Amino acid sequence: METAIVSLICIALVVFGGMTMSQGFLSSVDSTTSGLEELNNRGEDIMRTELSTVNSTMPALNRMQVTLENSGQTKLASFEKWDLIVQYYDDSGNYYTVWLPYAEGIPGDNEWQMTGIYLDGQAETFEPNVLNPGEEISIEARLNPAVGANTTNLVVVATPNGVPASMSFSP
Repeated sequence: METAIVSLICIALVVFGGMTMSQGFLSSVDSTTSGLEELNNRGEDIMRTELSTVNSTMPALNRMQVTLENSGQTKLASFEKWDLIVQYYDDSGNYYTVWLPYAEGIPGDNEWQMTGIYLDGQAETFEPNVLNPGEEISIEARLNPAVGANTTNLVVVATPNGVPASMSFSP
Protein backbone atom coordinates (compact mmCIF):
# COMPACT_ATOMS: atom_id res chain seq x y z
CA MET A 1 0.00 0.00 0.00
CA GLU A 2 2.84 2.34 0.85
CA THR A 3 4.45 1.82 -2.55
CA ALA A 4 1.14 2.57 -4.31
CA ILE A 5 0.88 5.99 -2.62
CA VAL A 6 4.53 6.83 -3.48
CA SER A 7 3.94 5.62 -7.04
CA LEU A 8 0.83 7.82 -7.41
CA ILE A 9 2.74 10.85 -6.12
CA CYS A 10 5.62 10.16 -8.54
CA ILE A 11 3.23 9.75 -11.48
CA ALA A 12 1.46 13.02 -10.53
CA LEU A 13 4.81 14.84 -10.36
CA VAL A 14 5.90 13.47 -13.74
CA VAL A 15 2.58 14.49 -15.36
CA PHE A 16 2.70 17.96 -13.75
CA GLY A 17 6.35 18.44 -14.85
CA GLY A 18 5.56 17.32 -18.39
CA MET A 19 2.62 19.69 -18.63
CA THR A 20 4.73 22.60 -17.32
CA MET A 21 7.47 21.89 -19.85
CA SER A 22 4.92 21.59 -22.67
CA GLN A 23 3.38 24.94 -21.71
CA GLY A 24 6.81 26.59 -21.70
CA PHE A 25 7.66 25.11 -25.09
CA LEU A 26 4.33 26.18 -26.62
CA SER A 27 4.61 29.75 -25.31
CA SER A 28 8.19 29.94 -26.64
CA VAL A 29 7.05 28.79 -30.09
CA ASP A 30 4.16 31.26 -29.98
CA SER A 31 6.38 34.25 -29.16
CA THR A 32 8.90 33.24 -31.84
CA THR A 33 6.13 32.96 -34.43
CA SER A 34 4.77 36.38 -33.45
CA GLY A 35 8.23 37.90 -33.83
CA LEU A 36 8.71 36.35 -37.26
CA GLU A 37 5.29 37.58 -38.37
CA GLU A 38 6.12 41.12 -37.20
CA LEU A 39 9.45 40.97 -39.03
CA ASN A 40 7.71 39.80 -42.20
CA ASN A 41 5.12 42.62 -41.97
CA ARG A 42 7.89 45.19 -41.50
CA GLY A 43 9.73 43.82 -44.54
CA GLU A 44 6.58 44.07 -46.64
CA ASP A 45 6.01 47.63 -45.43
CA ILE A 46 9.57 48.59 -46.36
CA MET A 47 9.19 47.03 -49.83
CA ARG A 48 6.04 49.11 -50.47
CA THR A 49 7.63 52.37 -49.28
CA GLU A 50 9.61 54.56 -51.66
CA LEU A 51 10.55 58.23 -51.63
CA SER A 52 11.77 60.00 -54.76
CA THR A 53 13.68 63.25 -54.64
CA VAL A 54 12.13 66.10 -56.60
CA ASN A 55 14.31 69.13 -55.87
CA SER A 56 16.28 71.03 -53.28
CA THR A 57 16.61 74.82 -53.08
CA MET A 58 18.31 77.26 -50.76
CA PRO A 59 16.42 80.55 -50.55
CA ALA A 60 19.07 81.69 -48.01
CA LEU A 61 22.39 80.20 -46.89
CA ASN A 62 20.85 79.06 -43.59
CA ARG A 63 17.54 77.78 -45.05
CA MET A 64 17.12 74.68 -47.15
CA GLN A 65 13.94 73.47 -48.85
CA VAL A 66 13.57 69.87 -50.01
CA THR A 67 10.70 68.38 -51.99
CA LEU A 68 10.12 64.61 -52.00
CA GLU A 69 7.47 62.47 -53.69
CA ASN A 70 5.87 59.40 -52.17
CA SER A 71 6.42 57.08 -55.14
CA GLY A 72 5.64 53.94 -53.14
CA GLN A 73 2.36 52.32 -52.14
CA THR A 74 2.38 53.15 -48.42
CA LYS A 75 0.84 56.18 -46.71
CA LEU A 76 3.41 58.07 -44.66
CA ALA A 77 2.82 60.25 -41.60
CA SER A 78 4.29 60.76 -38.11
CA PHE A 79 6.78 63.32 -39.42
CA GLU A 80 8.19 63.81 -35.91
CA LYS A 81 9.60 60.27 -36.26
CA TRP A 82 11.36 61.02 -39.57
CA ASP A 83 15.10 61.57 -39.66
CA LEU A 84 16.69 64.44 -41.56
CA ILE A 85 20.49 64.40 -41.75
CA VAL A 86 22.49 67.11 -43.49
CA GLN A 87 26.16 66.91 -44.44
CA TYR A 88 27.53 70.28 -45.47
CA TYR A 89 30.44 72.73 -45.49
CA ASP A 90 30.38 76.26 -44.12
CA ASP A 91 32.25 79.28 -45.58
CA SER A 92 35.38 78.39 -43.60
CA GLY A 93 35.48 74.89 -45.11
CA ASN A 94 34.43 73.18 -41.88
CA TYR A 95 32.48 69.97 -42.46
CA TYR A 96 29.28 69.28 -40.51
CA THR A 97 27.07 66.22 -40.21
CA VAL A 98 23.90 67.24 -38.38
CA TRP A 99 20.76 65.31 -37.45
CA LEU A 100 17.85 67.76 -37.37
CA PRO A 101 14.82 67.16 -35.12
CA TYR A 102 11.29 67.90 -36.30
CA ALA A 103 9.78 71.19 -35.10
CA GLU A 104 6.12 72.08 -34.68
CA GLY A 105 5.65 75.55 -36.16
CA ILE A 106 8.57 77.67 -37.31
CA PRO A 107 11.84 75.74 -37.05
CA GLY A 108 14.71 77.11 -35.00
CA ASP A 109 18.38 76.59 -35.74
CA ASN A 110 19.14 73.01 -36.80
CA GLU A 111 15.46 71.99 -36.91
CA TRP A 112 13.09 71.14 -39.75
CA GLN A 113 9.38 71.23 -40.44
CA MET A 114 6.92 69.97 -43.02
CA THR A 115 5.67 73.08 -44.85
CA GLY A 116 3.08 71.39 -47.04
CA ILE A 117 1.83 68.32 -48.87
CA TYR A 118 0.79 68.75 -52.50
CA LEU A 119 -0.89 66.71 -55.21
CA ASP A 120 -0.30 67.96 -58.75
CA GLY A 121 0.85 71.32 -57.39
CA GLN A 122 -2.30 71.86 -55.31
CA ALA A 123 -2.42 71.68 -51.51
CA GLU A 124 -3.79 68.35 -50.35
CA THR A 125 -7.38 68.11 -49.20
CA PHE A 126 -7.72 64.36 -48.73
CA GLU A 127 -6.24 63.10 -45.46
CA PRO A 128 -4.41 66.22 -44.25
CA ASN A 129 -0.91 65.66 -42.85
CA VAL A 130 -0.67 62.22 -44.45
CA LEU A 131 1.68 61.75 -47.40
CA ASN A 132 -0.34 59.50 -49.70
CA PRO A 133 1.15 57.76 -52.76
CA GLY A 134 1.70 60.27 -55.57
CA GLU A 135 1.80 63.30 -53.27
CA GLU A 136 4.79 65.56 -52.69
CA ILE A 137 6.02 66.85 -49.35
CA SER A 138 7.83 70.14 -48.89
CA ILE A 139 10.37 70.29 -46.06
CA GLU A 140 12.14 73.38 -44.75
CA ALA A 141 15.24 73.20 -42.57
CA ARG A 142 17.30 75.90 -40.85
CA LEU A 143 21.02 75.29 -40.55
CA ASN A 144 23.44 76.92 -38.16
CA PRO A 145 26.19 77.64 -39.11
CA ALA A 146 25.07 78.58 -42.60
CA VAL A 147 26.01 76.57 -45.67
CA GLY A 148 29.07 77.87 -47.47
CA ALA A 149 28.78 79.41 -50.91
CA ASN A 150 29.93 77.27 -53.85
CA THR A 151 29.82 74.00 -51.88
CA THR A 152 28.18 70.71 -52.74
CA ASN A 153 26.36 69.13 -49.83
CA LEU A 154 24.06 66.19 -49.02
CA VAL A 155 20.68 65.81 -47.35
CA VAL A 156 19.21 62.44 -46.32
CA VAL A 157 15.57 62.00 -45.28
CA ALA A 158 14.50 58.68 -43.75
CA THR A 159 11.00 57.48 -42.88
CA PRO A 160 10.23 55.71 -39.57
CA ASN A 161 10.45 52.31 -41.26
CA GLY A 162 13.98 53.09 -42.46
CA VAL A 163 13.46 53.94 -46.13
CA PRO A 164 15.82 56.80 -47.12
CA ALA A 165 15.94 59.39 -49.88
CA SER A 166 19.02 61.51 -50.47
CA MET A 167 20.04 64.35 -52.75
CA SER A 168 22.90 66.73 -53.12
CA PHE A 169 22.33 70.47 -52.93
CA SER A 170 24.28 73.65 -53.51
CA PRO A 171 23.51 77.22 -52.45
